[in-house]
Amino acid sequence: MNKGRLLLIPTALSEYKPLIFLPAKSLEEVYSLKNFIAERSKTARQFLKYIKVPAAMSDLNVVEMNKHRDEDYKELLQPCLDGFDVGLLSEAGAPGVADPGSGVVMAAHRKGIKVVPLVGPSSILLALMASGMNGQQFLFHGYLPKDNRELVSKLKDLEWNSKQTNTTHLFIETPFRNLRMFDALTQILNPQTLLSIAVEITSENEDIRTLSIAEWKKTKIKLDKKPAVFLLYAGQKVK
Repeated sequence: MNKGRLLLIPTALSEYKPLIFLPAKSLEEVYSLKNFIAERSKTARQFLKYIKVPAAMSDLNVVEMNKHRDEDYKELLQPCLDGFDVGLLSEAGAPGVADPGSGVVMAAHRKGIKVVPLVGPSSILLALMASGMNGQQFLFHGYLPKDNRELVSKLKDLEWNSKQTNTTHLFIETPFRNLRMFDALTQILNPQTLLSIAVEITSENEDIRTLSIAEWKKTKIKLDKKPAVFLLYAGQKVK
């Protein structure tokens, strides 16, 4: 029996017209599925409703990966082994990128299941594209340390590295701590260092700006409790 495929389905970053952020080919693939793996079943089903999946919600099998945290993930991938395609959904953006789904993807590779990434939004890549910073060399760090002393040290290290290697550094923060992060960035980094902040990407309230730290100190931006990506660059001017 031929094995089914594991389809990696990018999820909308906001509730604003989610259908327009997935191309027709991706939608066609999603519409053909009956089995899904997700971080949370409720939000996965909401997304599937938003993109107007033709099947009845009661006919869809959505399994939460958090309940199957072993390295094998056999139960999650069993439909693939039985010959059926399975879709892996992120909470937002691209599965496996700043997302716990990478473990399922690795398990699929080990079992000889074909992995197919579908086209759709990624907040990290969209923020980098819109930043004007170096897109030839960049690093994504996920969440930076919560401890103030460790955070100060980390930010200084990133700035030094960016200056020495012309690397763009990207990171995220829990939305309710965005203001704390912004204060730390504007207090710790050098005035000439560039900081880009991409807030609520793809939503009606999207706000993406790249300014020097000196300019940010004179600028207001609505960050509190809003999803955002932060990028810093202290290297040579990008051409």
